[in-house]
Amino acid sequence: MALRLRLCDTLWFASSTLWIAALLSLAIQLAGRLFPIPGLLWISLAPLALWTLIVIGYLAVRPLPPIRVAQRIDALLDARERLATALELGQRAERTPLVELQQRDAYAFAATLTPRLAPLRVNRRPLIAALALAAAVVALMVLPNPQDQVLAERAAIREATQQAVAQIEQLRQEIAQNQNLSPEERAALDRELAELQRRLEQNPGNREEALADLSTTEARLQQRLTPDADAQRAALEQLARNLQAIENQPQSSRPTLEQAEDALRQLAQQIEPMTAEERAQLAEQLRQEAQQLQQSAPQTAQALQQAADALQQNNVQQAQQALEQAAQSVQQAQQQQAAQQAAQQAIAQLQEERQSIVQSGQQQQGQQQQGQQQQGQQQGQQQQGQQQGQQQQGRQQQGQQQQGQQQQGQQQQGQQQQGQQQGQQPGQEGLSGSQMEGNQQSPATGNQAGTGSSDLVYQPFTPDGQPRDIERIQGQEGAGGQTQVQQGQLNVPGGASPLQTPYQQVLREYQRAAGEALDQSAIPPHLKDYVRDYFSRLEP
Repeated sequence: MALRLRLCDTLWFASSTLWIAALLSLAIQLAGRLFPIPGLLWISLAPLALWTLIVIGYLAVRPLPPIRVAQRIDALLDARERLATALELGQRAERTPLVELQQRDAYAFAATLTPRLAPLRVNRRPLIAALALAAAVVALMVLPNPQDQVLAERAAIREATQQAVAQIEQLRQEIAQNQNLSPEERAALDRELAELQRRLEQNPGNREEALADLSTTEARLQQRLTPDADAQRAALEQLARNLQAIENQPQSSRPTLEQAEDALRQLAQQIEPMTAEERAQLAEQLRQEAQQLQQSAPQTAQALQQAADALQQNNVQQAQQALEQAAQSVQQAQQQQAAQQAAQQAIAQLQEERQSIVQSGQQQQGQQQQGQQQQGQQQGQQQQGQQQGQQQQGRQQQGQQQQGQQQQGQQQQGQQQQGQQQGQQPGQEGLSGSQMEGNQQSPATGNQAGTGSSDLVYQPFTPDGQPRDIERIQGQEGAGGQTQVQQGQLNVPGGASPLQTPYQQVLREYQRAAGEALDQSAIPPHLKDYVRDYFSRLEP
């Protein structure tokens, strides 16, 4: 009977408190409709699971002593406290005939007891409310949640940030193994990337925060770039090619700065056995190289100028020292170029990761949009089917109208052609000979006109964007409203356009402008090599 009473109490307690757990689950589901909550299903089931544990504990742990069981049975069956009195008298040591009779009566009554005499009851009103709340919870679980898309997008962003963290870790290892970098540069780059890696690891899936961290680190790395790095590299590579030509060595299409350094040291060793004429010629060549490096590599240019002056004075030792200083300046430039390349590589990697984070989560949106578009197309096809019958009737009417309009249009075209032929003759009088010639000649024909000399290029504009000065001479009208056209003669051999210039005069200027443009724009290093190779192949 004690177990039966426990079961009755537990059932009553469960039916009276189930609404609390259902209400909490419903509140969590409603909150999940307004805010993105990861693991919403399990969180909404947590109150019900906790309620179940409490009910089981209530059944197993709640104490129910025998005296309490006897009192409840007596009250439930209206036994006039037979069982409770028998228990109390049984605890006494005194045994009287009256006690014996009461004990026998209580025992006979207890023998007739069965668990079914204690009915199982539930608290109906709270139970009905709990079932209604539970049904609402189940409905919200089944219906689509608009916050699921936000959660999926955050998960995709989180995955993209983790991939970015892995790429940054790999980049840090490459920088740590780069021996061309100085310890200071290596530590500075690693510090920037480590801070970014830490921030991305702590990102919960916030796209704006991740993009802001990437942009901040990219801006800091951009500050480490020098604007004339590419121009300096191109100039020193050209110096290496020229030195290889001076030393009668095969020229490389893309020499390294290390080759330029070795060429300067080898040239310093070759000065002593040279004749006076060879030293004078070398001095002139070094002076020309110094002039070309004046803007991009001033330290190397100064050392080459000193070496040229020393050779002019026939001072071999001073010339060798100056060439050694030039080699050291090239070595320093090589370290700077390594730092520039490492920073550019890091910037390019950050840009790729930023693009990956921007595109993350957009595929699901695209799929939803495609589904909406397909529905719209189906509706549009139905509307088109209804409109086809109307369009066929309209086409028949339009065909009859177009036949009449075509006849009228042919008459009007004939009148317009006569008017155009009459208006072309007076309109040509305002053009001069040079203008007509310039109108007939295009940039493509300008290159063809200069085929007589392969050193001429078409240059209508300078790298700074300013147009070339073109002289124009107004023509004079002849008698009867006609124009006299006379072919002009140019002093340039093989040229028929005033916009052609020897390409040696503009190559350096265009090369410098291209280097500045590469420095001022975030272009991946492997793409910048194409521009450098292009100008390298144009070297005379």
